[in-house]
Amino acid sequence: MLRWAGFYQALQQEPSQPHPIPDFHTGAMPMHCFLPVLLSLSLLVTTTNGDEHIYIDDCPGNASYTPGSAFQANLDALLSTLPGAAAASSGFAKNATGAAPDQAYGLAQCRGDVNASACRSCLDASVRDVTRGLCRGQKSAMVIYDACQLRYSNASFFGVSDNKSFTVFQCSAQNATQPEQLMRFVAQVGDLLVNLTGKAAYRSPRMFAAAAVQVTPSVKLYGMVQCTRDLAADDCNRCLSSVVPFMPFDCEGKQSVRMFRRSCSARLEVFPFYNAQVVEAAMSPAPAPEGGPVNCGGRHANRSEAMIKVARCMFSLLLAMVLAI
Repeated sequence: MLRWAGFYQALQQEPSQPHPIPDFHTGAMPMHCFLPVLLSLSLLVTTTNGDEHIYIDDCPGNASYTPGSAFQANLDALLSTLPGAAAASSGFAKNATGAAPDQAYGLAQCRGDVNASACRSCLDASVRDVTRGLCRGQKSAMVIYDACQLRYSNASFFGVSDNKSFTVFQCSAQNATQPEQLMRFVAQVGDLLVNLTGKAAYRSPRMFAAAAVQVTPSVKLYGMVQCTRDLAADDCNRCLSSVVPFMPFDCEGKQSVRMFRRSCSARLEVFPFYNAQVVEAAMSPAPAPEGGPVNCGGRHANRSEAMIKVARCMFSLLLAMVLAI
């Protein structure tokens, strides 16, 4: 079972309803020394019935709809088609139904290595949960599983990178390495995450990247990052790079680290949680038409290298600050 490393929320809550930030760090330099102190979000983390995969329900609760209203009709129509559309389109679909002021916007996405059948099953379950669970009757909601995520709203959010409304970290209680190996572990993990961020943003058509690194002779760490595919490449990079360099420090060498945002996510485990056999294909661009020009990267390749250098500099600075304590 996972425990919270912290909640981070950029939107100010009402003073009459403060939410303290849980702090489970015991080291000399806890993560909140680096990150701004932010308030927590009304959020549920639980498990699916008979399934140990963590998911998150995000129900802002700032607007609700009336049963039988035009918005509900539009939302029902939207959610009835999104899972099938995503499963049939390499794991991603977005759409809008109805007309203002009752229009419903929705996005469905599966993890880059998940096949169509598993994608459809996960999204069907997410529709049931988001409409019958804590988000029932809400005009805006999101649910995230390991294999998929579903989001809808009464306002368009397509193409907008949501980097500030909330960030959730989850850390396991078990250490992945011995204390004397921690700094080497952190450096290797940071390098892995930075490389994956650049690949997901600029070189993967599914905005998904996964790889493994041998951090000690006995420990291999598996990492994955992903953005929602409505984002531009630069927005994906910003969503991940503004938080990914902090992950190794925040969870201090733990075996399991997970980060969730509305527009991107990242995960580290000591076991292979993704399908290694299909990862390379999922990250590879579609082949160019026969006889067509070969695209060797161009502007995106140059930008990717530049962004990776910036992220590495940020990570190196954080590591130097820790070592100086």
